Amino acid sequence: MSVDRNPMTNGRAQSRRAFVVRAGAVVGGLSLLVRRAAAQEQAEQQAGATNSGEEMTSDSYKPVSRPPKPGAQPTMGKVEVENFERQLACPCPCTLDIYTCRTTDFSCGISPAVHGDIQRLVDGGYTATEIMEALTGTYGDFILNSPRKEGFSLAAWFAPFAAVAVGAVGIGALLRSWRLNAKTADAARAARAAAQSANAPAVDATPEELARLEAALREER
Repeated sequence: MSVDRNPMTNGRAQSRRAFVVRAGAVVGGLSLLVRRAAAQEQAEQQAGATNSGEEMTSDSYKPVSRPPKPGAQPTMGKVEVENFERQLACPCPCTLDIYTCRTTDFSCGISPAVHGDIQRLVDGGYTATEIMEALTGTYGDFILNSPRKEGFSLAAWFAPFAAVAVGAVGIGALLRSWRLNAKTADAARAARAAAQSANAPAVDATPEELARLEAALREER
């Protein structure tokens, strides 16, 4: 088996291996960052559910009620209530939002109960923000279809996108470094070839003689 002793070829192979190793390290670091963010978000949600005074389960209904405000008037109409309920995840195992669950899964008794609580709060003069605070205060952030965009939840929300951006920048930097090393090696090779040509002795021979010499060398190989 022949061994390539060309330093240029070996240098390129080593550069490629170094690039693969560095890219793998970047991807592994980003994966670890996303996993840590997800684990911290889950721990925060579990802590919020525990602080509500009851253990949060996937199919539990917890009454949410507040006394009506003096002179209460409904704060939202039917369409606004429906849009509000689309922001909430039903506590049953269906994985649907409250509105979709109560209007499609008629075997679920939880989404209609949550809807009843929401409607009573609306009729009691409570705003959408106040109702959301009452619900999350009882259920924790499990009731939300999307994480809160504040505090650590905001960081966890953007962590995957930030990881992709950082990875793209890191891999781009590695590619530029690899290309620069390849160009430098090509330039060095060209310089060595030029130096060898300059130092080569002049040959006083006709083109026909040079052709016969080249043919003889090929036959000897």
